[in-house]
Amino acid sequence: MCFFKKWRKRRLEKKKAKEKLLREKQEISSKGTTHTAMNPSVEPKSIKHMKANPKDESKKPKHKSINTPNKIEKEKNIQKQDKNNKETVEKLKIRPFSKPKVSNHEENEWPKEKVKVKKTKSKSKSTQQMKYSGKYEVFPEAGNYKFRLKASNGEILVVSYRYSTKKGAISGIDTFKKNVEEGIFEMTTDKSNFSQFQLFNASGARVIVAGEIYTSVSKAESAIESVKSFYDTDKIEVLDQIPKSEIREELIDFEKVEQTTTGKYELFKDNKLFFLRLKASNSQILFISQGYSSKSSAKNGLKTIKNAIEDKSFTISRDKQNRFQFNLYSSNGQLLVSGESYPVKSSAISAVHSVLKFGSKAKLVDLA
Repeated sequence: MCFFKKWRKRRLEKKKAKEKLLREKQEISSKGTTHTAMNPSVEPKSIKHMKANPKDESKKPKHKSINTPNKIEKEKNIQKQDKNNKETVEKLKIRPFSKPKVSNHEENEWPKEKVKVKKTKSKSKSTQQMKYSGKYEVFPEAGNYKFRLKASNGEILVVSYRYSTKKGAISGIDTFKKNVEEGIFEMTTDKSNFSQFQLFNASGARVIVAGEIYTSVSKAESAIESVKSFYDTDKIEVLDQIPKSEIREELIDFEKVEQTTTGKYELFKDNKLFFLRLKASNSQILFISQGYSSKSSAKNGLKTIKNAIEDKSFTISRDKQNRFQFNLYSSNGQLLVSGESYPVKSSAISAVHSVLKFGSKAKLVDLA
């Protein structure tokens, strides 16, 4: 608004100056006319000059204007007015798409829109290794040592069997890695419809490790894929102990059990492998052994199983589903048998006592 007030004031001043100029012109013209009328004998200077020099008339330009002081001033005023009008027009020009100028304070207070740029990275090998950054932990448990594989979010994917020394557990990690690449994953589902995977060596004659117990086959299969994603890591941590809540396996305090011959072992063939299963006197299945490549190796395996039962090499393990099962180990720490899973620890211990009762003196029935 201040700009328009100044412009209006300047315009009025120019108008007044123009009117003043016109009045002065009129006064000058009226004075000249009066003087000539009162003194007719007096000629204007310009006319007298022209008559006095008739010879030079042709030399002078016919249309040369006479520069009077008033005319010069008038021309200057007109030029000044044109200049001011030009400046005014320039100032009044509208410049579209111009950004209003603001103070630093206002600019800092205005919210600035953040532009989100989507970053894409190539799925290189190094990126995949960073994504699947699991780790191994070696720890003591139930009088022996074990290792476990953890995902990057801390989830326990698999827990190994027993090793007599810490060094043996660390060496077992290399064996585990090799068999993940070359070995065989097999799925088992117990009578309660709980599923568990087992990793065998390439020949299928030895169980390397058993997975967690899951409520469905699909979840167990998903766990196998997780193991394949995280197993190839070089990060190993050796722990002096683990929290009590994370203990998965413990020794058993056995009761006195009277052995009987009423149980039986059945030797049967399934998918080109031979298996042993122990049945109680009421035909309840107490456990099923791992697969053997031949009938003779299965019979030799039965001797090892009976010796382990006599030595009471049992433990009770608990998985993350809080289900319990017993494990039977050989004298060198190799897993021979894993029992059914139970919702309570006492049921798993009761199953161990049944194996002690029927397993040592049960006869072999060949169904293969």
